[in-house]
Amino acid sequence: MRRALIASALLAGMTACAPLRRGATYDEQIWLPASHNWTFRAAYPSVDRLFNAFDYGHARVYDRLARRAPAADIERADYDWITTRLLRHPPSVPLDEAAIGPAYVRLAPELRAAFEWAHMLHRQLYDVCADARLTPAQRDAAAAAVLRYYRSRPDLALSTVPKRMGLMESGPHALGFRRAHPRYNGLLWSYHWLQMTLYDALLAGGSRAERDANVRAVTARFFAMLDDAPRTTPADMPMAAAIAPAFAARYPEAAIVFDNLHALHDVVADILAAPGVPDAERRRLLLGALTAYRDDVTQATTVAEWRDMAEMMDLARMGGAARDAFGARRP
Repeated sequence: MRRALIASALLAGMTACAPLRRGATYDEQIWLPASHNWTFRAAYPSVDRLFNAFDYGHARVYDRLARRAPAADIERADYDWITTRLLRHPPSVPLDEAAIGPAYVRLAPELRAAFEWAHMLHRQLYDVCADARLTPAQRDAAAAAVLRYYRSRPDLALSTVPKRMGLMESGPHALGFRRAHPRYNGLLWSYHWLQMTLYDALLAGGSRAERDANVRAVTARFFAMLDDAPRTTPADMPMAAAIAPAFAARYPEAAIVFDNLHALHDVVADILAAPGVPDAERRRLLLGALTAYRDDVTQATTVAEWRDMAEMMDLARMGGAARDAFGARRP
């Protein structure tokens, strides 16, 4: 069953258009053309494949929640299959979320588009950080160009202004997903931990050998987190400034986008997990959350307060900093 689902997702991923809103389509955005493109995939193919599995894990649980699947099924069968099978043998190409999670995508295709656009930013920044041919100045210029390209789609791009934690934790259905699905919630936060700590792993490596060792270390730490979830997975949402401080200091706007992305993922899961909410109300809440994380005013805070918030939180409960996995070499 799941093999067939992945196969259909691979086929669907070859399409040129995808639904953005009911009755409409949008042209898929291509990556910003650049010499650094695909550098990370070439250097770290096994980790690159994990990102495909992460996208599957998000879309799968959203679809299960959209269909109101029992919490026990998600916590046991789905979690076990993803952690023992999918993450151990991840797909080699990105999968189409419309094939993995058709019910979720039909409910809020705008969310799917925004998530895919942010994931493209993630991957292009991995390439920038992994390309040893770039000088520090060239790397900074390339990162700025990638972020400008991301922000060129204001209909999809999340804000570069940090948001208060209350936006994620004070809504009408806040915290519902993590309470009903603690193992799967820990799994998603483990995804986010690895996605961010990889940046510091790459930036801290002064040589290819050091970068390789750092990437291996944070990847091994990620898999160790899954050994006894939820005890061993993050108990608080990993924040970029805490777990990837070098990346957050060097590219704060990108780090803020990713914190907003990860918080939005939480809000979406909470809304979909809320019992008894009609689909029309779900859609209204989902689009409201997307708008709040795209604009620059809703529950906005300063960069200094964003950093302070990360420092005040318990680092260990977020999974620990990247440097805890590979050492404290400076970028």
